[in-house]
Amino acid sequence: MPNSILPSPIKKNSSFVAGSPLPFYYQCISSAIREIYFSKISLIYHNRYQAENTHPKLILCSHRNSAFDGYIALKAFPQAQALASIQLLNSPLMRTFFTGIPVVRKKDRQRLGVNANIFSSPSEAAIAHIKAGGDLLLFPEGSSEWGFQPLPYQRGAARIIRTLISEGVVFDIIPMGLFYIAPDKFSSKVEVYIGENIFINSQKDILSTREWEQNIHTEVSTALNRISVNCPNIDIFEKASAYAFNKNKDGHSYAESFIDYQNNLYRSNNDNQNIERNSQFSILIWRYVSFLFMYILFPILLSSFIASHFADARNTISFFKILGGAIATAIWAPILVVLLFFFPVFIGISLASALFGFILIRKKGAQIC
Repeated sequence: MPNSILPSPIKKNSSFVAGSPLPFYYQCISSAIREIYFSKISLIYHNRYQAENTHPKLILCSHRNSAFDGYIALKAFPQAQALASIQLLNSPLMRTFFTGIPVVRKKDRQRLGVNANIFSSPSEAAIAHIKAGGDLLLFPEGSSEWGFQPLPYQRGAARIIRTLISEGVVFDIIPMGLFYIAPDKFSSKVEVYIGENIFINSQKDILSTREWEQNIHTEVSTALNRISVNCPNIDIFEKASAYAFNKNKDGHSYAESFIDYQNNLYRSNNDNQNIERNSQFSILIWRYVSFLFMYILFPILLSSFIASHFADARNTISFFKILGGAIATAIWAPILVVLLFFFPVFIGISLASALFGFILIRKKGAQIC
């Protein structure tokens, strides 16, 4: 039977129970926001069988586009629980969207004045969850950044893996890379690359616990780098992005093309061609036309636009857009229901127009870099 592992201060705000799947509410809200905001989320498997077996899973995911990266990862593993910054669990509004095992980062202590000692160890909670049969989603970088390579990986994943191996727990380690064509744009395409399971070759032998853990950390880092955005410099990153964008327009996987380019830097100049500006301009026109058809949703679109200006970097723009849009939707949707009774023809036609614009932006305005 699953055991509760969090102390009372968090238990009041979190329903996390070791071994339990992600609560149904969060499965629904993550799915709804994910499917509305992003035009298409494709799952690219290195080996689908490995991702479907019945062992508990430790899913190690690259971190590209703020906290909503978790929603994208849940597309592949919808019942996985996650480690979550206390910043996402510290207010009723944030808990509407996020749940998980609380983690107090250094910047959380500085920003929120939170004392990490009042919480259970996130590593111990993660270990208990996997031992109880649950799937765990972990972002080893600890924070997202839209850069040409990952942020430094933290040692927490290696500590969890080392403890589970020491205790003889059978589980799978699955690396996962996230690839956004346009991380800051509504209706962007996203691909999730599920890599080959990581098999830890390092053994305890005569190594100290710290040395063994460091070896595990190195193996995990190498495996993640192989299937994530990991370019040597910004120039290669931009060329890989352009290469993957053009290959995707021809029907190939964006993620596989990006990984192929960054891991094989002998590509010819023909493969390094710039993105066609005429094509980009045409896509932008379609996007603007699509938004015009959504005039009935103007309060939501405006709120999302205003909220995006609170972002401090490209990787947090969609985070604020989604929060602003979701809050506005909670207010505007009931108003539309009331207006529908008084002006059924106008509201009905307007909603049909908005649906047409929504479909149009996905068909004509989603592929933008």
